[in-house]
This record gives sequence, C-alpha cells and structure tokens, in this order.
Amino acid sequence: MELAGPLLETVKGLWGLASKPVGYIYNLKDNVRLLDEKNKALKSISGDVKTKVEREEVEAHVGPTKQVEDWFGRVQKSSGEVDQILREARERDEIKCLSRWLPRNCRSSYKLGKRVDQLLNEVRQLQNEREKFIDLTSLLPPPPVLKKPMDKPVGLDISLNEVWKWLMDEKQVGVIGLYGTGGVGKTTLMKRINEKLSHANHKFDVVIWVVVSRQVNEDSIQDAIRKRLNIKDESWRGWSQDERINYLWEVLTHKKFVLLIDDVWASMDLSKIGVPHPSFENGSKVVFTTRSEQVCDQMRADKTFEVQCLKFEEAMGLFENNISKLTIHSHPEILQLAKDIVGECKGLPLALTTVGQAMANRKKPSEWKHALRTLRNNPYKLSGMEEVYHILEFSYISLNDSTDQLCFLYCCLFPEDYRIGSRDLIELWIGEGLLGDTNDVYNMREKGEYILGSLKMACLLESGHDDDEEEEEYVKMHDVIRDMAIWIARDHGQRENKLLVIEKEEDMSTKGMSKWGEAEKVSIWEKWIHNIDQAPPGCSQLKTLIVRETKVSVLPGGFFDSMTACLTVLDLSDNENIDSFPEGICNLISLRYLNLSNTYINEMPREIRNLICLRWLLLDMMGHILIPRGVVASLPLNVFSTWESRLENEEEVVEELGRMQGLTDLSIYVQKSSIALKIFQSFQRCIRRVAIKNCEGLTHIPISHSLKGSGNFSHLEVLNFVNCPMLVKMEINQGIGQAPKCYCFPSLVEVLIVRCGFLDLSWLMHAPKLQSLLVVTCNSMEKIVGDGIAREELAASGLFSRLKFLGVSDLPKLRSICDHALLFPQGVEFRINGCRGLRKLPLDSNGMRGSFSIFGDKGWWEEFEWDPAAWVTFEGRGRGNKEEMTYGEAARKIKDGPPSYEARIRFLPR
Repeated sequence: MELAGPLLETVKGLWGLASKPVGYIYNLKDNVRLLDEKNKALKSISGDVKTKVEREEVEAHVGPTKQVEDWFGRVQKSSGEVDQILREARERDEIKCLSRWLPRNCRSSYKLGKRVDQLLNEVRQLQNEREKFIDLTSLLPPPPVLKKPMDKPVGLDISLNEVWKWLMDEKQVGVIGLYGTGGVGKTTLMKRINEKLSHANHKFDVVIWVVVSRQVNEDSIQDAIRKRLNIKDESWRGWSQDERINYLWEVLTHKKFVLLIDDVWASMDLSKIGVPHPSFENGSKVVFTTRSEQVCDQMRADKTFEVQCLKFEEAMGLFENNISKLTIHSHPEILQLAKDIVGECKGLPLALTTVGQAMANRKKPSEWKHALRTLRNNPYKLSGMEEVYHILEFSYISLNDSTDQLCFLYCCLFPEDYRIGSRDLIELWIGEGLLGDTNDVYNMREKGEYILGSLKMACLLESGHDDDEEEEEYVKMHDVIRDMAIWIARDHGQRENKLLVIEKEEDMSTKGMSKWGEAEKVSIWEKWIHNIDQAPPGCSQLKTLIVRETKVSVLPGGFFDSMTACLTVLDLSDNENIDSFPEGICNLISLRYLNLSNTYINEMPREIRNLICLRWLLLDMMGHILIPRGVVASLPLNVFSTWESRLENEEEVVEELGRMQGLTDLSIYVQKSSIALKIFQSFQRCIRRVAIKNCEGLTHIPISHSLKGSGNFSHLEVLNFVNCPMLVKMEINQGIGQAPKCYCFPSLVEVLIVRCGFLDLSWLMHAPKLQSLLVVTCNSMEKIVGDGIAREELAASGLFSRLKFLGVSDLPKLRSICDHALLFPQGVEFRINGCRGLRKLPLDSNGMRGSFSIFGDKGWWEEFEWDPAAWVTFEGRGRGNKEEMTYGEAARKIKDGPPSYEARIRFLPR
C-alpha cells in the first residue's frame, strides 16, 4: 500500500502529459468544425470593421488607427492560414477514422490537430481584441502636397522651368518672388508649381499653400500653416499668439518645407508668423506672387521673375479652351474674328478667359463683329469685362497715393502701344500741376522719377529702352490696363466723354466734336488726322488739350474761344505742318504749359505776354524763331527751352532771361561768342542744356568755380560745342582751398564736341556723372585727358566711372584717351573711327572684370592689343549675327576681312 500512492501519482502525471497530444488527435474533427465557424465569424467581424473605417475615411480626412491596421493584417494572415489548414483537413483520409481510439497515422494527425488548436486560439484572441477597440480611425497626417483644382494649363512652360530650376537645383536660392500685372497668370503658375511638386520626388517634408490677399490676416495665415502641419484644433486654441509663433517656428525649423504664398500686396515679415527664413542649411523654400516688384525687394527675394502675357499662339489656345471648337468653326468668318479679338486682349489671360466665356455660344459672325467693335471702343460694355477691370483696379487702389493714381491715369491720354518718353511724361505731369505747386522743377522731376518707378513696380506700366544709346527710356501701357485706366478716368464708365483720345479723322466731325462739351482732357493723335475743320462747342471744363503727330496745318478761327478760362495745358508738339502761331492761344489766360516744339512756327506774337499764368514754354527743334522784344520778360516762366532752335534775336532774349528771377530751368542754343560767355557767367543756377554752335571767335571759356557751390552748374545736364574751331580750353578757376569732390559740373551726363580746337578735355574731371561723350573732327586734340594729372587725382575725381558711351571719330592727332588706366563701369561701349594714332585704350586687361564692348574699323583693330585667350562676342559690320570666340580668333577674322571692314567686339567678364 505504501507504493500504491506514488505509483498512482506517477500514472496521473503520465496521463496528463499524454492527454493533450491525444486530445489533438481525438478532438481533431470537432476542432476543425469549430475553427471553420470561428474563422467565418472573424471574417464577418473584420468586414464590418472595414466597412465602418471606409465610411469614416470618406466622411473625414481619417484612416485606420495603428492598432486597427495591425489587427487587419493579423486577421488577414490568420484567415489565410486557417483556409489552408481547412483544405488540408478535408483532403485527409484519416478524418474518416477519428471515431476510433487511435487512428492509423498518429504522428500526422497529431501535427494537424496541434496546428488547428493553435489557430483556434488565435482566432478567439483576434475576436476578443476587436471588443477592446475604442477608436477605429484617427486623423491622417497631411500629405506632403495638397493638389489644387486647375483648368488645363496653357503657356507658362518656360516660366515654370525657370522657377523649377531655382526651386530644385539652386540651394542658395531660398526666397523666390513672382510678380506681374493682375490677371497675367501668377496664381496659375503657382498652381502648376504645386502640381509638379505633387508628382516629383522632391524630398520636401511638406508643401504649404497660403493665400494672403489685400487685407493681410496673420491669424488665418498661421491657421493654414498649422493645419498643414497637423496641429490639433484644441491645442491651437489654447495657445497665446507668442506660443503659436514659437511652436510653428520650432516645427518648421526641423522640416524641409516649401511655402507657397499667393497674392501678396505688401511686404510680410514671415518670422512674425512663425516661419523661419529659408537658408542653404535647411533647404527650405518660399515662393510668393505679387503685383508689385517692390514687394519682391522688400521681402528679400533671392530671385525674382516677371510673369508676362502670353504669346499669340498661347493666347489663342487659352481663348479656345473657353469656347468650343464647334463655335470657332461654325462659320468661316468667325476664326479670323476670334484672332482679332485675341489680339485685342494682348495676351492677358484674365481678359482672354473672360471674353472667351462671353463668346462661348456665339455662332453668328455678326455677334463676333459686335464683340470686336465693343472691345475696341467701349470694352467695359462687353459681358464680364467690367469685372475684369474691378480686379485690375486693385493695383490702382493699392498705390495708396492720390498723386500716383492721377499720374497713372494721365498715361491713358496716349494712344495704344505708344512709347511714352519718360522725361516727356514727367514734364507733362509737372505742367499739369500733378506733382505740386512749386517752382523747383528739378525736385519735381526727381519726384516724377520716383512715381514712375512706383508705377513700374506695381506692373501698371511696362518699361523699355531702345538699343540706340541716344534714345531715352520710355514706358508703355498694356492695352487692357489702358482700357481699365480709361474706364476709371471716365468715372467707372459713367462719364464716357470726360476723357477723349482721338485717333481717327471721323471723330473730328460735328458729332464727334459735340462730345467736347463734357470733356476735361482731350488728346488728338496720328498722321491720319489731316484737318480740324471746326471749333468745338462750349469747352468750359477742358483743362488739357494735346494735339500731336498729326498732319494738321491750321486750327480754325475761334478754336480756343470756349477754353479761355479753363485750359491749363496745351501741347501742339510734333505737328510739322503747323507753320504759323495758332490764333486764339494768347487769350488762354489760365494756361500754365505751352509746348510748340517740332513745329515750323517761326515767330511768336507779342500778345503771348497775355499768358499771365504761363510757367512752361517749350520751343525745341523749330528751326529759326523770332520772339519779339519784351515778351519773355513779361512771362512768369519757370521753364524756357529753345533746344535745337535758333533764336533770331538771341541777344535780346538772353538779356531778358537774365532778369527773370523765377526761371529755374533753361535749355538754349546760342551762336554768338558774347552770348556763350554770358551763359557760362550768369546762368549757372538755372542752365540745364546748352549748345554753343558756330562761335568762330570763341577761344576760351573762363569759369569761376565757387567752393560753396553757389557758382556751380548744379543742374547742367547736357553740353554741346559744335563748330567752334578757335575754342581751345575751358578755364576753371577752382578757388583757394577747394574741397575734394566739389565739382563744377556735378550733374553733367552728356557732352558733344564737334569741330572744335580743344587740345584735351581734362576739365571733364569736374563731371563725375558723365554718361556719354562723343568727340568728332577735332584736328588739334591729342589726348582726352591731358598730361600732369596724377593717377590718384584721377581716381579721386571719379572720371568716367559712370560712362556708358565713349565715341571718338576723325581725330587725326589723337594718341591717348588717358595715360593711366581708368575704372570704367561694366557695359561701357567704345566707338573708334578714323583715329589711327590711338593704339590703346585706358583699360587694364588684368583689372577689367566686367563686360565692355568696342566698335572699330579694321586698321584700328589690327593695332589693338589684348589677351588673345579672352572670351568675346564678335559681330562683323552688316552681318547681324553674333558669335562667341576668343579674342585671338576674332582678330584673325578682322585681319582676313576687306579694307573697310568694321566690327563690334564685346569682351566678356572673366
């Protein structure tokens, strides 16, 4: 009995160890059936969970939680294994023997039973886990790029490629400014950048799109940024402004981001919002759009890009995108009319889209003809165009200065596509009184330049410059911008006759002239206008009248009768058929500005002294002109100009000018030596342009240069000496203790010397701002800068440091420009003809780092020495094509050319 207890315990233990494996075999059939049931139930549960998750994904930007995502994976894996085991169990013959105590293949049944039991436990565990889920979904992290809806893009490919290069390849470029006029496609370009980022492998962590608009709301900008960074609403609402800024800064500092800011109207300090400035180290980028180039500078843009209007083919494509091809080809005439309408829109996408939508279902040529006529004459009446003008008007409103706005509106007095000379425009602004009622025209010119710059930066005016170095800068208005300006100037289209721009002779008919009664400003242009046959009725409101570049020869009697008390500006310049002073001008008692330049009027009437308010009298390029004695002295002039006009009685006129205290701006051409000397002695305070011509007895010009500056020619800009063969020097008495950089000619920018006796022009050391110097046929001149001037003195004077053009021609004795190398600005051009003794220029091949160009004849080039390995752009005279090569190759080309061969070579910086 003592052995029975231990033996029984041993048997029980052995049976416990054996019962589980036996159970795997004995319960296999029941377990397989149970596993099948549990697996089906698990699949149903998983399906229900998946349906609910998918529904929440559609309703909100969410996805399955990590826990649920992991559970889905394990369910899928388990179900696959269960299905495999169930197939294996069904295929076994041993299943039929499960009712016996032990089947024949115990080992195989054991393995199967064990795996079934394990899977059954896994399925039960997965079912239990489902019951513990609290949330099935959670907010998804934002994708790196959110796509923006956009129409099919047309054009902008070149712009996109340029900006994309800065964005992806140039690490030193952190901030990129895209500027351009309203409606030109800046936002479209930004959307294309965003779209391309959504497909590219760009390695940015996040791309953030923010719209600013005119009224900057920093809170909404921050909110847009934090949403892209997936910062929770409840956290954000609980933070102070400083905490929000600090948190955004901290998050963005550790991310490589692209911030796309659309429609910036004023400079923004991104750091005050919480955005760190992009740098080479963090690799982040900021791209913004604006209508103002100035904003690009204020926001420290590393690169700026002007988004310009579409080319015609691109414009046509965009226009066709907004109307069906069925409409375009519904009638043979419509395609050509469509092209004409596209031409009127001048590539401005906003206008093209608006007009295209207005014409989308118009299938009759008559409808298209009407639209084209409306677009040319009263564009705001075409469907949708007034909305376009309201959008563009924001640029006008954003000027924030009524003077800037008035100056902008004044530009629409010029015809479509007209190149408006910048200086000419500013002088009209001053004459109109737009820049203030002051006699200081020089300050007003500077103010005008500033305003002109503001209008350019606001993309309301386009700037240009002709290739000819003698041509001044000009501005233009885009046609749609001009139409918008006219619409504003006409009180938003409510007073169509308030401003009239006449370019067709039929508009000078009785019906056309009847509109003048309501007009405040009228301009008449173009060579097609030959006659003005009648006087306008009742112009009691007319303040400005411009008649330019016409074929008109005579203004009818009584033309000015209804304007006597109101007209302040009269511009009759560039009418070459007008050869007599128009009757009635002398009765315009309110006239402040009178321009008769480039007409053939040769005598002024005595009655002009009646113009008691006249401040500007411009009589340029009029050939010979007689001004009666006492007329000039009786006028309260601030500006008087007879540039390139010969005064018949110049002694009398100059004498009267000398007594005029209010005269501040004088441009004059004189031909007598005594008058020339008087100009340099008595008109230092007001002379702006002076041409001394045909003074054969003039030998020298003495100038007393005051240390205090009161005797300086502070406003002299242009100085010409022509055909003065005895004139050998300018004697400048600098006085005792002359202060450094106290120049005699501090504003002189242009000098012309032709057929004079000068031996040198060393006095130009007193002209530090000189930009253009042309010296022609001076037989005695040996040097431009004479001997005895130290290198240090030359350097201190700044001689030629702002020069843009230096031309010397037919100077047989010229040996040197200067014996010392001078510091010329980048881009300076030299033109050398007929100066065989001049073998080198005052240039240092080791010191020149900027580009410069030389135009010379074959004989001169053959003697010129320069580094043969220097890289140049070569252009042979008359060829037009430009080739890049070494200077050695260019020299060989010149040597092989004909005797009269001339060439221009641009030396490129190293």
